[in-house]
Amino acid sequence: MGHAPHVHVGGHGESSGTGRFELIAAIILGVAGIFTALASFQAGLWNGKMSQFYSEANQLSVSAAAEESRAIIDMSKDAAVDVQAKQQILESKGNPAASEKVKQVAGYLYVYQMSEEGYKALGFPEEIRSLVKSNKDLTPAEEKELDTKLSQMIQHAWETDLGMKPEYRTAMLEKSTEQQSESQKTFRDGVESKESADHFELADVIFAVSLFFTGISLVFHTKIRWMILIAGALFLIAGIVYMLTIKWTFA
Repeated sequence: MGHAPHVHVGGHGESSGTGRFELIAAIILGVAGIFTALASFQAGLWNGKMSQFYSEANQLSVSAAAEESRAIIDMSKDAAVDVQAKQQILESKGNPAASEKVKQVAGYLYVYQMSEEGYKALGFPEEIRSLVKSNKDLTPAEEKELDTKLSQMIQHAWETDLGMKPEYRTAMLEKSTEQQSESQKTFRDGVESKESADHFELADVIFAVSLFFTGISLVFHTKIRWMILIAGALFLIAGIVYMLTIKWTFA
């Protein structure tokens, strides 16, 4: 009669201890599982953003290269126009009779064939271009004023080297430079997204280690299981703290 209660009390204490251990292990496993899912979710989002940024950077880079090619073609055309106009001016030197014809030819080249950026870089007045392109009937006074300005423009063009104008090249390549700069910025965003994804994947590994230690602790039935469980809990805490230091995204 005294032996039966002794067995009952001992069995009750062992059952209580086992339940407490398993409850703690279950909590650690549950929390680690949740954070594993969160880490995987964040890694997936960052990988998606990385792909998007890389794709946009590639498109901007291609567009910038195409824009640069177009600008180079336009600069080559402007250079050819400038040379052709100056050849006309040079041929009229010492020949006053040809000066009027040269004025018309050179004026046409600069007004109609030169790009907007090249025209501005040479320092030509915008009103001349607007007036010539308007095709309106001019009064004698306006024709005389236009003739004078064209003469001044041609003389100024003769004394100016378009290729030596740094602001001209900057203006022609402005759009290409902006796109290239944007491409580089977008690429850097992609690199940062890849790094963030790697960080969350590392957090995923830490939680996996926590799950491993916590799960394997349930196999043992000696005091060592508490050491293994504590190791699993420490990895869980380390993973959570690490995740709090990483940049998150939800878009």
